[in-house]
Amino acid sequence: MEDQDLITTYEPVLRFAKSERFFPMAVEPYLEACQLFPSGPEAVVEIVTHIGEALHNRIGKLQSEQYYLRFVNDLLSDSDGWVWWGGLSALGMVLAWLIAGFTGLGIAVTASALAALVLFMLVSPIRLRIIPAIFAAVFFIYLELLPVRFFLKPYLNIAVEYLVLLPLYLLALFYLSVRTMKFILNRIIPEGPGLVMDMLSQATEKIAQEAYGRYARLVEDDPHPTYYARVLHENDAAGAAWTVIQYHFFYAFNDWRLAANGMNHHEGDWELVAVYLKQGEPYAILFSQHDEGGMEYWRDVRKVVDAQGHPTLHPIIYSALGSHANYSRPVVIRSPSLYRTGLAQRFLFWADGLIHYTFLLFNPNEKARQIALNELYSHPTSFLSEDALAGLRDEEDHYIISLPLEIASGDGLRVGPAGDVQREPVAKSSSYLKRAMSERPVTRPTVREWRREHLNPEPDWLHYKGLWGVKSILRNESGPPGPKWDRPGKSGIPEVRMRWGQPLKWLALLEAGKGRLNNRKR
Repeated sequence: MEDQDLITTYEPVLRFAKSERFFPMAVEPYLEACQLFPSGPEAVVEIVTHIGEALHNRIGKLQSEQYYLRFVNDLLSDSDGWVWWGGLSALGMVLAWLIAGFTGLGIAVTASALAALVLFMLVSPIRLRIIPAIFAAVFFIYLELLPVRFFLKPYLNIAVEYLVLLPLYLLALFYLSVRTMKFILNRIIPEGPGLVMDMLSQATEKIAQEAYGRYARLVEDDPHPTYYARVLHENDAAGAAWTVIQYHFFYAFNDWRLAANGMNHHEGDWELVAVYLKQGEPYAILFSQHDEGGMEYWRDVRKVVDAQGHPTLHPIIYSALGSHANYSRPVVIRSPSLYRTGLAQRFLFWADGLIHYTFLLFNPNEKARQIALNELYSHPTSFLSEDALAGLRDEEDHYIISLPLEIASGDGLRVGPAGDVQREPVAKSSSYLKRAMSERPVTRPTVREWRREHLNPEPDWLHYKGLWGVKSILRNESGPPGPKWDRPGKSGIPEVRMRWGQPLKWLALLEAGKGRLNNRKR
């Protein structure tokens, strides 16, 4: 069978969650919408030689990996606004000093502070959460200091003041403080880890919203879901012939944190589904997930069923909401440990869960305290583990602690070969998400069939070694490298991805991990 026939024969179906906002797209429109920035001295020197060329023409010519693409380019959307504020403030202070001395400098400093406040209100994705919390904290500090002057200089009988008025005041203050903290935790700062990660990220909640708007406009111009296919033929050490059919999917944005309280956001997202044939027969399917990836033997994979009820050779893959990790069946995972590489993010979720649980334990509401105490009695030895609070629910079966959700439900858009949809299992993502999240507006491609693009021969953009999204302080908030290249290791030199250059080694790695997992289950 020819390579092109293999690609269409085993072409997968991708099923998405209902509120998914980003779908596999062509690379070229994304590149046209992006700007390219250097992130190191080699790139600064190299980029000068390509000034004036269109991005899609020069991106494949760049040799350095010290670059990143930026999809959202508005001035007030990221750190550029603060760079301009800093530069103009410094210039204004120098001019004010030269013109009016200390008086002018004071005026310039005040104007700079006011400009910073205005910029924060315009740019910050967390202003509506953090400013009310600050006002509440200042208000209660004032209330706590208010009685000091009164009790230092008695106006009434000392016994009445200290034995009656002061206890009543402290009880009222405690009650109001607890109620206010409950309101802040439940309404103002419902996602503590997301709040902190937004402060460290260049892919904030606001950027995710703007990226969706940009992507929606691209979908209107080009409504075809796209994959990039590649076929490899290799022999293993035993002489067996293998054929690997790879389907690469590109997404404009990963909004996992906004969509499902996930572990990260980042511009650009490359995912993969690969069908492995051994001696011409389907053997396994491998797919990108968090960390190394996942695999299923072909016999265990769900396939599309045609109108006559016969199974086809088209596997059904479930793409997780926001993260786009691929799964072989509908699955919902709720735990920070599902993502092993994001140590900073995992710590933030653990700390946030512990804070919420502690507040639950000392809650004035008796039912809330009872839920917390039951959890403590049920798991006294694993109380501080990452997954200790993953199943904590209230009497209405709602989750109490906000942890990351991996929702590969398949109850939304379906892309790929036609079949009997009623036979394809799905889950309800609305059972796990708040209505505001499960019913959020989405713009879906109007075309449901794949547009096939081939990576044999390799297009120029495939040689780009930089990041396909903006670079952030947190490594996992930065855009990913492309389908061919991995992030630079300790040597600082980017290497070819295992799944690209050594697909049989990737299979062996995941197969060994699957064997260990099956042994533990036994």
